[in-house]
Amino acid sequence: MSEKGDLPDRDRRFEAALTAALAEQEKYEKKRYSRMGRGAEKATAPLGGLLRRVVPSGVLRRALALADRGAGLTLPAASHHTDDLAACDATALRVQGWAAGSGAASGGAAGWFGGLGMTLDIPATISLAARTVRATGQAYGFEGEGEEELVFRLMVLELATVRGLEGRKESLGKVNQLAKELQAPEVRYVLEKGADWVVDKVIDRVARGLGTDLLKRKAAQVVPLAGAAIGAGVNASFQTDVARAARYGFRLRWLMHRRLLPAPEAEAGEKA
Repeated sequence: MSEKGDLPDRDRRFEAALTAALAEQEKYEKKRYSRMGRGAEKATAPLGGLLRRVVPSGVLRRALALADRGAGLTLPAASHHTDDLAACDATALRVQGWAAGSGAASGGAAGWFGGLGMTLDIPATISLAARTVRATGQAYGFEGEGEEELVFRLMVLELATVRGLEGRKESLGKVNQLAKELQAPEVRYVLEKGADWVVDKVIDRVARGLGTDLLKRKAAQVVPLAGAAIGAGVNASFQTDVARAARYGFRLRWLMHRRLLPAPEAEAGEKA
Protein backbone atom coordinates (compact mmCIF):
# COMPACT_ATOMS: atom_id res chain seq x y z
CA MET A 1 0.00 0.00 0.00
CA SER A 2 1.24 3.47 -0.81
CA GLU A 3 2.22 5.71 2.10
CA LYS A 4 -0.47 8.09 0.85
CA GLY A 5 -3.22 5.56 1.39
CA ASP A 6 -5.37 3.43 -0.86
CA LEU A 7 -4.72 5.27 -4.14
CA PRO A 8 -5.55 4.46 -7.72
CA ASP A 9 -2.56 4.08 -10.08
CA ARG A 10 -0.66 7.35 -10.19
CA ASP A 11 -0.70 7.65 -13.96
CA ARG A 12 -0.99 10.81 -16.01
CA ARG A 13 -4.77 10.75 -15.91
CA PHE A 14 -4.83 10.66 -12.13
CA GLU A 15 -2.17 13.34 -11.83
CA ALA A 16 -4.18 15.60 -14.14
CA ALA A 17 -7.39 14.92 -12.23
CA LEU A 18 -5.67 15.59 -8.90
CA THR A 19 -4.14 18.86 -10.11
CA ALA A 20 -7.51 20.02 -11.44
CA ALA A 21 -9.29 18.99 -8.22
CA LEU A 22 -6.86 20.84 -5.98
CA ALA A 23 -7.16 23.96 -8.14
CA GLU A 24 -10.96 23.79 -8.00
CA GLN A 25 -10.92 23.32 -4.20
CA GLU A 26 -8.79 26.45 -3.83
CA LYS A 27 -10.97 28.38 -6.27
CA TYR A 28 -14.12 27.47 -4.35
CA GLU A 29 -12.63 28.61 -1.05
CA LYS A 30 -12.11 32.05 -2.57
CA LYS A 31 -15.51 32.20 -4.27
CA ARG A 32 -18.74 33.67 -2.95
CA TYR A 33 -21.82 32.34 -4.75
CA SER A 34 -23.32 32.38 -8.21
CA ARG A 35 -23.86 35.67 -10.01
CA MET A 36 -27.56 35.01 -10.51
CA GLY A 37 -27.94 34.35 -6.79
CA ARG A 38 -26.35 37.71 -5.93
CA GLY A 39 -28.51 39.58 -8.42
CA ALA A 40 -31.69 37.89 -7.30
CA GLU A 41 -30.94 38.65 -3.66
CA LYS A 42 -30.52 42.38 -4.34
CA ALA A 43 -33.70 42.54 -6.39
CA THR A 44 -35.90 40.64 -3.94
CA ALA A 45 -34.50 41.56 -0.51
CA PRO A 46 -37.39 43.94 0.39
CA LEU A 47 -39.90 41.08 0.10
CA GLY A 48 -37.81 38.53 1.99
CA GLY A 49 -38.96 39.53 5.48
CA LEU A 50 -42.61 39.45 4.50
CA LEU A 51 -42.36 36.03 2.90
CA ARG A 52 -40.57 34.54 5.90
CA ARG A 53 -43.83 34.99 7.79
CA VAL A 54 -45.70 33.08 5.09
CA VAL A 55 -43.30 30.11 5.20
CA PRO A 56 -42.19 29.77 8.87
CA SER A 57 -38.90 28.14 9.81
CA GLY A 58 -40.69 25.25 11.51
CA VAL A 59 -42.16 24.19 8.18
CA LEU A 60 -38.74 24.41 6.55
CA ARG A 61 -37.17 22.43 9.39
CA ARG A 62 -39.60 19.54 8.90
CA ALA A 63 -39.22 19.72 5.13
CA LEU A 64 -35.45 19.63 5.46
CA ALA A 65 -35.43 16.54 7.67
CA LEU A 66 -37.91 14.69 5.45
CA ALA A 67 -36.12 15.73 2.26
CA ASP A 68 -32.80 14.30 3.38
CA ARG A 69 -34.43 11.04 4.45
CA GLY A 70 -36.39 10.73 1.23
CA ALA A 71 -33.43 11.61 -0.98
CA GLY A 72 -31.58 8.53 0.20
CA LEU A 73 -34.36 6.32 -1.17
CA THR A 74 -34.25 7.72 -4.71
CA LEU A 75 -30.59 7.30 -5.65
CA PRO A 76 -29.54 4.53 -8.02
CA ALA A 77 -26.37 2.60 -7.26
CA ALA A 78 -23.12 4.25 -8.33
CA SER A 79 -21.87 2.94 -11.68
CA HIS A 80 -18.24 4.13 -11.45
CA HIS A 81 -15.26 3.19 -9.29
CA THR A 82 -14.96 5.71 -6.46
CA ASP A 83 -11.17 5.37 -6.37
CA ASP A 84 -11.14 7.07 -9.79
CA LEU A 85 -11.06 10.81 -9.03
CA ALA A 86 -11.77 11.83 -12.63
CA ALA A 87 -14.84 9.58 -12.70
CA CYS A 88 -16.03 10.94 -9.35
CA ASP A 89 -15.71 14.52 -10.59
CA ALA A 90 -17.47 13.71 -13.86
CA THR A 91 -20.35 12.04 -12.02
CA ALA A 92 -20.66 14.99 -9.63
CA LEU A 93 -20.79 17.41 -12.56
CA ARG A 94 -23.60 15.36 -14.12
CA VAL A 95 -25.46 15.61 -10.82
CA GLN A 96 -25.04 19.39 -10.95
CA GLY A 97 -26.35 19.58 -14.52
CA TRP A 98 -29.34 17.39 -13.72
CA ALA A 99 -30.14 19.38 -10.57
CA ALA A 100 -29.90 22.76 -12.31
CA GLY A 101 -32.12 21.55 -15.17
CA SER A 102 -34.71 20.02 -12.84
CA GLY A 103 -34.71 23.11 -10.65
CA ALA A 104 -35.21 25.38 -13.65
CA ALA A 105 -38.15 23.27 -14.84
CA SER A 106 -39.90 23.29 -11.46
CA GLY A 107 -39.18 26.98 -10.86
CA GLY A 108 -40.46 27.94 -14.29
CA ALA A 109 -43.67 25.97 -13.81
CA ALA A 110 -44.25 27.36 -10.32
CA GLY A 111 -43.57 30.92 -11.48
CA TRP A 112 -46.71 30.93 -13.61
CA PHE A 113 -48.82 30.88 -10.45
CA GLY A 114 -47.18 33.69 -8.51
CA GLY A 115 -47.10 33.49 -4.72
CA LEU A 116 -49.03 30.22 -4.55
CA GLY A 117 -46.65 28.56 -6.96
CA MET A 118 -43.64 29.86 -5.03
CA THR A 119 -44.99 28.47 -1.74
CA LEU A 120 -45.52 25.04 -3.31
CA ASP A 121 -42.15 25.14 -5.05
CA ILE A 122 -40.11 25.70 -1.88
CA PRO A 123 -40.54 22.12 -0.54
CA ALA A 124 -39.74 20.77 -4.00
CA THR A 125 -36.63 22.95 -4.15
CA ILE A 126 -35.47 21.72 -0.73
CA SER A 127 -36.08 18.10 -1.71
CA LEU A 128 -34.06 18.54 -4.89
CA ALA A 129 -31.24 20.23 -2.96
CA ALA A 130 -31.13 17.35 -0.46
CA ARG A 131 -30.98 14.86 -3.32
CA THR A 132 -28.22 16.88 -4.99
CA VAL A 133 -26.10 16.75 -1.85
CA ARG A 134 -26.64 13.03 -1.34
CA ALA A 135 -26.01 12.20 -5.00
CA THR A 136 -22.78 14.20 -4.92
CA GLY A 137 -21.69 12.39 -1.77
CA GLN A 138 -22.40 9.08 -3.47
CA ALA A 139 -20.32 10.20 -6.46
CA TYR A 140 -17.28 10.39 -4.15
CA GLY A 141 -18.11 7.20 -2.26
CA PHE A 142 -19.82 8.69 0.81
CA GLU A 143 -23.24 7.08 1.21
CA GLY A 144 -23.53 6.73 4.99
CA GLU A 145 -26.85 6.89 6.79
CA GLY A 146 -25.48 7.73 10.23
CA GLU A 147 -26.17 10.92 12.17
CA GLU A 148 -22.63 12.13 11.54
CA GLU A 149 -23.20 11.93 7.78
CA LEU A 150 -26.50 13.79 8.13
CA VAL A 151 -24.75 16.59 10.01
CA PHE A 152 -22.13 16.85 7.27
CA ARG A 153 -24.79 17.00 4.52
CA LEU A 154 -26.62 19.73 6.43
CA MET A 155 -23.44 21.74 6.81
CA VAL A 156 -22.87 21.46 3.06
CA LEU A 157 -26.36 22.88 2.49
CA GLU A 158 -25.58 25.69 4.91
CA LEU A 159 -22.37 26.48 3.02
CA ALA A 160 -24.41 26.84 -0.18
CA THR A 161 -26.70 29.44 1.37
CA VAL A 162 -24.54 31.66 3.59
CA ARG A 163 -24.16 35.31 2.63
CA GLY A 164 -21.24 37.63 3.20
CA LEU A 165 -17.53 36.90 3.42
CA GLU A 166 -17.40 36.39 7.19
CA GLY A 167 -20.35 34.01 7.22
CA ARG A 168 -18.93 32.04 4.32
CA LYS A 169 -15.52 31.79 5.98
CA GLU A 170 -17.11 30.46 9.16
CA SER A 171 -19.22 27.95 7.24
CA LEU A 172 -16.20 26.75 5.26
CA GLY A 173 -14.38 26.29 8.55
CA LYS A 174 -17.19 24.11 9.93
CA VAL A 175 -17.26 21.89 6.83
CA ASN A 176 -13.48 21.58 6.83
CA GLN A 177 -13.31 20.76 10.53
CA LEU A 178 -16.06 18.13 10.42
CA ALA A 179 -14.54 16.57 7.30
CA LYS A 180 -11.27 16.25 9.20
CA GLU A 181 -12.92 14.84 12.32
CA LEU A 182 -14.92 12.25 10.40
CA GLN A 183 -11.63 10.57 9.47
CA ALA A 184 -11.12 9.68 13.15
CA PRO A 185 -13.03 6.55 14.31
CA GLU A 186 -13.43 7.86 17.86
CA VAL A 187 -15.16 11.03 16.64
CA ARG A 188 -17.53 9.02 14.45
CA TYR A 189 -18.37 6.84 17.46
CA VAL A 190 -19.23 9.84 19.64
CA LEU A 191 -21.45 11.31 16.92
CA GLU A 192 -23.19 8.01 16.28
CA LYS A 193 -23.96 7.51 19.97
CA GLY A 194 -24.98 11.00 21.00
CA ALA A 195 -25.68 13.14 17.98
CA ASP A 196 -29.42 13.80 18.40
CA TRP A 197 -28.90 17.21 19.97
CA VAL A 198 -26.22 18.08 17.41
CA VAL A 199 -28.51 17.14 14.52
CA ASP A 200 -31.42 19.13 15.95
CA LYS A 201 -29.18 22.16 16.46
CA VAL A 202 -27.79 22.01 12.94
CA ILE A 203 -31.22 21.41 11.35
CA ASP A 204 -32.63 24.46 13.12
CA ARG A 205 -29.73 26.64 12.03
CA VAL A 206 -29.71 25.39 8.45
CA ALA A 207 -33.49 25.74 8.19
CA ARG A 208 -33.28 29.39 9.21
CA GLY A 209 -30.47 30.13 6.78
CA LEU A 210 -32.05 28.12 3.98
CA GLY A 211 -35.39 29.84 4.50
CA THR A 212 -33.86 33.30 4.37
CA ASP A 213 -31.80 32.51 1.30
CA LEU A 214 -34.56 30.77 -0.66
CA LEU A 215 -37.19 33.37 0.12
CA LYS A 216 -34.95 36.26 -0.88
CA ARG A 217 -34.04 34.55 -4.12
CA LYS A 218 -37.59 33.49 -4.94
CA ALA A 219 -39.49 36.60 -3.83
CA ALA A 220 -39.88 37.87 -7.39
CA GLN A 221 -41.97 34.78 -8.20
CA VAL A 222 -44.94 36.40 -6.44
CA VAL A 223 -45.65 38.20 -9.74
CA PRO A 224 -47.68 35.72 -11.83
CA LEU A 225 -46.47 34.90 -15.37
CA ALA A 226 -43.41 37.14 -15.13
CA GLY A 227 -42.23 34.94 -12.26
CA ALA A 228 -41.81 31.95 -14.57
CA ALA A 229 -38.53 33.10 -16.11
CA ILE A 230 -37.30 34.39 -12.76
CA GLY A 231 -38.25 31.17 -11.01
CA ALA A 232 -36.41 29.05 -13.57
CA GLY A 233 -33.25 31.14 -13.29
CA VAL A 234 -33.29 31.38 -9.51
CA ASN A 235 -33.89 27.66 -9.03
CA ALA A 236 -31.13 26.72 -11.46
CA SER A 237 -28.77 29.13 -9.70
CA PHE A 238 -29.66 27.77 -6.26
CA GLN A 239 -29.16 24.14 -7.25
CA THR A 240 -25.85 25.06 -8.88
CA ASP A 241 -24.69 26.66 -5.62
CA VAL A 242 -25.76 23.54 -3.70
CA ALA A 243 -23.97 21.21 -6.13
CA ARG A 244 -20.76 23.25 -6.00
CA ALA A 245 -20.77 23.28 -2.20
CA ALA A 246 -21.39 19.52 -2.15
CA ARG A 247 -18.61 18.88 -4.66
CA TYR A 248 -16.22 20.93 -2.54
CA GLY A 249 -17.16 19.19 0.72
CA PHE A 250 -17.19 15.60 -0.48
CA ARG A 251 -14.12 15.97 -2.68
CA LEU A 252 -12.32 17.41 0.35
CA ARG A 253 -13.19 14.23 2.24
CA TRP A 254 -12.11 12.08 -0.72
CA LEU A 255 -8.71 13.78 -0.80
CA MET A 256 -8.24 13.67 2.98
CA HIS A 257 -9.31 10.02 3.17
CA ARG A 258 -6.44 9.19 0.81
CA ARG A 259 -4.05 11.54 2.65
CA LEU A 260 -3.66 13.76 -0.37
CA LEU A 261 -4.83 16.92 1.34
CA PRO A 262 -4.96 18.11 4.95
CA ALA A 263 -8.09 19.95 6.04
CA PRO A 264 -7.69 23.75 6.07
CA GLU A 265 -7.68 25.26 9.51
CA ALA A 266 -11.19 25.83 10.88
CA GLU A 267 -12.25 29.31 11.86
CA ALA A 268 -12.70 30.05 15.52
CA GLY A 269 -16.19 29.40 16.75
CA GLU A 270 -18.56 26.51 17.32
CA LYS A 271 -18.12 23.42 15.16
CA ALA A 272 -21.76 22.59 14.83
